[in-house]
Amino acid sequence: MDIASIIGITLGFGCLLFGYTMDGGGLGSLVLLSAFIIVIGGSLGSAALSFGIDELKKIPKMIICAFKPPKSNISETIDYIVKLSEIARKDGLLSIEKSINENNMGDKMDPLLYQGMMMVIDGVDLEQIRDTMETEIYIYEEKSKGEIAIFDSLGGYAPTYGMIGTIMGLIKVLANMESAEEMTSSIAVAFTATLYGVVSANVIYIPIASKLKLRLKQSLLEKEMIVEGVCSIRNGMNSKMLRDKLTIYILEVAKSKKNSGDEANHNRKKKDKRNDNAA
Repeated sequence: MDIASIIGITLGFGCLLFGYTMDGGGLGSLVLLSAFIIVIGGSLGSAALSFGIDELKKIPKMIICAFKPPKSNISETIDYIVKLSEIARKDGLLSIEKSINENNMGDKMDPLLYQGMMMVIDGVDLEQIRDTMETEIYIYEEKSKGEIAIFDSLGGYAPTYGMIGTIMGLIKVLANMESAEEMTSSIAVAFTATLYGVVSANVIYIPIASKLKLRLKQSLLEKEMIVEGVCSIRNGMNSKMLRDKLTIYILEVAKSKKNSGDEANHNRKKKDKRNDNAA
């Protein structure tokens, strides 16, 4: 499990509940089924209308992804690409296939790396290799952004439904001015709905979206590194130069962890790099 995610959500809810009880608040008063249905149910309903049921089914999987550390290891990927480069320079490009087939390495490799190396083995033109792999990256990126957008939307819907719940509660208050008990119940629904909306958005939905965006950025950097590695092998680049070239991506991944919100700058670098390669 991703320790940072566990600590984050525990600290978020823990501080809210602890701060509430410090002044004598009872946790039982925060539990209100009607407010929960209004906010959570309403938010999911709007998300279903926006994205469709099939996309909503991916929510549990995406939440699990946010709380699990990424499987990829960019350092190991670089080591393997350099190894393939050494084999290619020593025994020729066709010898790579034998190395990949040993110990079923093709099943363990990143699918993009495997696809690229198969094209290299088949003697596909360099530009076609790059275009094909970058198209695969684009499709992967758009698919991932669509999944992340669900949490961004839920982060916007939840506070809105909290306000709707508040308005509904206040309407009920005005309709039951003569009954103190009914007024108290309605006021509880009103304020609890707002609480549920704001908390769910800022402790769950928006942080998960941010974590998944960071993971996507790191994954895209690794896939770009794979493209550069495959194309460099196709060009017969020296193994030491190739390692130095690909190691830069490790620094970029580390930098992205410190500045996960700098998406525009990342896209600009990617565009400039492609223009330099084309030149």
